[in-house]
Amino acid sequence: MTIHPKKLLLTLLLCLLCMVLAMQNGEVKPWGRIDWFDVLAEGSSFLVVLAWLLLVLFSRPAGPVTNGLYVGSLLLVLSYWLNLLDEFIAYPDTERLLSWLESIPAPIGMLVLTMGLVGWHREQRLINSQLTSRELHLRAHDLLDPLTRLYRRNYLLQALRREQALQAEHQQPFCLWLLELDELTQLMQQQGLAESEHRLQQLAELLLLQFRPGDLVCRLSSHSFVVLLPETPERTARVLTDLALRHLGSTMKLQARRSALHCQTDAYPQTAEALLHQLQQQLPPVHQAALLDPH
Repeated sequence: MTIHPKKLLLTLLLCLLCMVLAMQNGEVKPWGRIDWFDVLAEGSSFLVVLAWLLLVLFSRPAGPVTNGLYVGSLLLVLSYWLNLLDEFIAYPDTERLLSWLESIPAPIGMLVLTMGLVGWHREQRLINSQLTSRELHLRAHDLLDPLTRLYRRNYLLQALRREQALQAEHQQPFCLWLLELDELTQLMQQQGLAESEHRLQQLAELLLLQFRPGDLVCRLSSHSFVVLLPETPERTARVLTDLALRHLGSTMKLQARRSALHCQTDAYPQTAEALLHQLQQQLPPVHQAALLDPH
């Protein structure tokens, strides 16, 4: 819950100042001269605008939109507060200051409040747009692997098509790395489903940590993973993938792995599906699996 103590204190002080000015410049009306119907009407209006002000202070973060809503609400609060005090205090005919303070702040407050509401509306439209985009992204659950929370094949193909288009337009190189961990199938058979799923989640987290924020890590199948490295030359890609293999070997203690790296520097009339298939064909045979452990 957002609270603005300085604004609350300012509101209280200004209300007290209005009461002091009213009592200094007028006289309290006798009990019989008070129109309680007007008191009810003026008091209800005052409580409503005061509620508006408190809602702004207790629900809005600091910022220019909040300031506009607060100033507009404050002017209305002060105007309605003086109108309410007017029901209990009689002013001489020569007193003009309080009369001006009752009437002038209200239209100015309405104008400022309206401008603040326009800003709030724009702000809310932006938030709604972001929420809609996020909801559409979350609803596309078929793009995410539910176990590892890595993207699946369909999203990889979309990203790969985008990189191919950028490469063709801007001669921007990219690399694609395929990693197959043949031992994961054996682990599932030997240690059970729960343990193998836990190991897969650990592996996904480690892969994400080993690569850069702009790199895309995907789960291609039960034991294979693909990493797309945008704007990356082959030399950099080999350094990153070698470091990843060493770290996975020393941390996960997985023995058998096969990997293939493809770096594209020129535009080829090749679909994303064909490129991924070509990468899979580059994998060495299963009996040539290398050790993950660098030692």
